[in-house]
Amino acid sequence: MPPRYKDISECRSEIEDYAGQLDSGTDNADPELRDEDSTRRYKQDLRWYDHWLDDAKIESPTDVGSYHANQVGQTLSNEFNGTSGLYRWDQIFAFHDWLVRMELTDSNPFEKWDDEKKEKFGLTKGTEQSRRLQDDEQYATTQNEIRKMEENVGRYRTRDQLIIRLLWQTGMRRKEAAKLEIDDVDRDAREITIRPTVAKNGKERVVAYQQTLDGLMKEWLDYGYREEMAATADHSRLFVGERGAPLSGDRINEIVIDAADEAGINRKIYADANAGTDEEGNKIPNRWKITAHNVRHGFGTYMVNETDAGLWEVSQAMGHSSVEITQRIYVDDDPRAGIDHLHEYGPE
Repeated sequence: MPPRYKDISECRSEIEDYAGQLDSGTDNADPELRDEDSTRRYKQDLRWYDHWLDDAKIESPTDVGSYHANQVGQTLSNEFNGTSGLYRWDQIFAFHDWLVRMELTDSNPFEKWDDEKKEKFGLTKGTEQSRRLQDDEQYATTQNEIRKMEENVGRYRTRDQLIIRLLWQTGMRRKEAAKLEIDDVDRDAREITIRPTVAKNGKERVVAYQQTLDGLMKEWLDYGYREEMAATADHSRLFVGERGAPLSGDRINEIVIDAADEAGINRKIYADANAGTDEEGNKIPNRWKITAHNVRHGFGTYMVNETDAGLWEVSQAMGHSSVEITQRIYVDDDPRAGIDHLHEYGPE
């Protein structure tokens, strides 16, 4: 279960005031301001911090000193995996900077440890891609980003929008999507069977999609879009390329990358072993911030942290080999997780 912390309105007054300022700087329609998804994540960090202050029996964040900041770093290191601890540290740091600007305190107690957060506390970004992200960027895509990508697909609009939304709503891997056949899709039940020969772990699973996908699915399969592209091909794959051949996983990845780039939310962040070089011999970045895997990661993040879906259900939907993998990647450790269900459903 996702963490169950107090609502922002029940947190300490300084945290509530800071959250209000975050709200005032939020507008999805203004590229110069923060989007709603980012603000929601920042508030979750603040709610965690308020919970930590409760456990530490600290009445006000203005009473926090450098010793307490060190304790926060240790707690984040012990409790969180991947990027969660680092992002949470950065937001708490920003909150204390705000307290200084508001003249509520003289200094930021986290500043002493900020340069050592990687070495002392191990707060790093897990994958090479995530390590290259800027402090205000997230590895998982959000629903707002998905909508922007859908609005900026290329020439084959219906197919590419269907691919992006299908990846977002099911969390399937790009290679699994590439190998889907038309008969794998049960449009009446809104379910898709990922066959053992398609699934990465070799185990069949069934995933569901939402009603909002019906229109694109109907256009692609019933209005002749797929039929026109596959006219010269003899196969039953769901997704076809420009010349009728089955669409590859790499091409699906390119569709996601290009749509995010056209939407203005993508960028090349580093060079891998296959990167070319410029005239001076420097490697040219070729790996993108947003790929098909970021969409899959966005699905997992949403399901675990924004719904009441259990870890086992999310693990099965994503085709993980164990629940532990799902928990390690997507769950923030919280000692009170599940307490609401125990109150309501515990045996008498």
